[in-house]
Amino acid sequence: MLAVLLAGAFMPTLDFFIVSVAVPSMTEDLRATSGEIELVVAVYAIVYAGLVVLGGRLGDHWGRKKAFVAGTALFTATSAMCASAPDVWWLICARALQGGAAVVLFPQVLALIQLHYPPTARPRAMRAYGLATGGAMATGQLIGGLLISLDWLGLSWRWAFLVNLPVGLVTLVLAPRLLPATSRLGGLRFDRTGVLLFAAGMVLLVVPLTAGRSAGWPVWTLLMLLGAAVLLPAFWLWERRAETLGHDVLLPPGLLRVTALRTGLLTVCAVYATMSSALYILALLLQQGRGLTPLESGLVSSPLMAGFCAASMASSALTARWGTIRVLKVALWTRTAGFAAQFPLVLASAGTVNVPALAVLLAVNGACTGAVMAPLLGLVLEDLRPDQAGAASGLLATAQQVAGAVGLSVIGIVFHGAGGHTALDAQRAATGYRHGLLYLVLMSGAALAGLALLSRVRDGRRPAEEPAGASRPVPSQD
Repeated sequence: MLAVLLAGAFMPTLDFFIVSVAVPSMTEDLRATSGEIELVVAVYAIVYAGLVVLGGRLGDHWGRKKAFVAGTALFTATSAMCASAPDVWWLICARALQGGAAVVLFPQVLALIQLHYPPTARPRAMRAYGLATGGAMATGQLIGGLLISLDWLGLSWRWAFLVNLPVGLVTLVLAPRLLPATSRLGGLRFDRTGVLLFAAGMVLLVVPLTAGRSAGWPVWTLLMLLGAAVLLPAFWLWERRAETLGHDVLLPPGLLRVTALRTGLLTVCAVYATMSSALYILALLLQQGRGLTPLESGLVSSPLMAGFCAASMASSALTARWGTIRVLKVALWTRTAGFAAQFPLVLASAGTVNVPALAVLLAVNGACTGAVMAPLLGLVLEDLRPDQAGAASGLLATAQQVAGAVGLSVIGIVFHGAGGHTALDAQRAATGYRHGLLYLVLMSGAALAGLALLSRVRDGRRPAEEPAGASRPVPSQD
């Protein structure tokens, strides 16, 4: 059973990280603009962000086993659609559908672990879950680079999606036999209006931010941004009204009255706005600027993910020894310094980048990110009542994906500049990467500022005898 569930967690995570290393190959093969390729990467996160809360509800409505099998089938089918894309807009649409499939599949994994593993066995299952998702992140660029470089049957970047097919098909065969049946929960209502307003608003925001620059900012991009400026506030007003009337809502506005959650969400967004965006510009620097193959690019970037996984597994011990706030501060300061330390490597040209030095700095940044993620999320959710935890987790997951999608759009504008160049030489790649590093340093600094504010909020509520930096249990507030 556990192996089947881990496959369901591995595929969507791998697919998000494997695409970055395929960006240069897709750009060349599909004759796409840089904005269109950014949209290929970002649209997966856009759809996931808009529907992730709904995915958990679907599991309750259909039953977790049925939702898992349906999600696996959809994810496998949409992966095949991505691999067969004849042009970039087919690929963008297929990636959007793939993000929707991930919404159905991914939330069921943790839910089934929680439901069907007793408390004594659950820690082992959760460690395996962490290794599966962390392994997907750590090996995504390496696997993608290897498959693209081997270029079996001349399929190049399409192997980044074809790799899901054998895993998905085996999972589809085993899941109905090995997963336990789960009951449906009746009486569930979906916030359909909220889902539509939020998803449409996010599309209207992110599409022009990614495609507008390379298209020269035509009128339609400005109209879409104007539409986003109308729909997103309308979504929030709708949610507030629905919550006041006692209806089910997608993202409960009342949760933001919890000061620590409100502050923590901003901090989490600042961190997540740098994760996929850093990988995106790294792939462009190494492949189009430095001239490395996809496999060589994956090998250079693999220390980042290896550091991430190692630090993620050690984060519990670190916070237990030094305190959550102290670990977060040290990791975020080091991460900011790690981004800044890359500037000297790209002062001249991408062709002269010292690759071993870059790999070391990437490992440091990956380790710092891994040390931050789980403790920060735990800290943000710390002050909530048990009955608020589910909705807050959905709000947090949505914020993470939104920040990732918007961050990717913004760094594309920063990297490529107003001219929207797709073809990069070594000089342009170095210049764009320096600009991207400035964005990463600023966002990492924003995360530090958010953490300082979050620490101040907690210090203001801590009893006098409680030591600074200590982790507190979640209050019952009954």
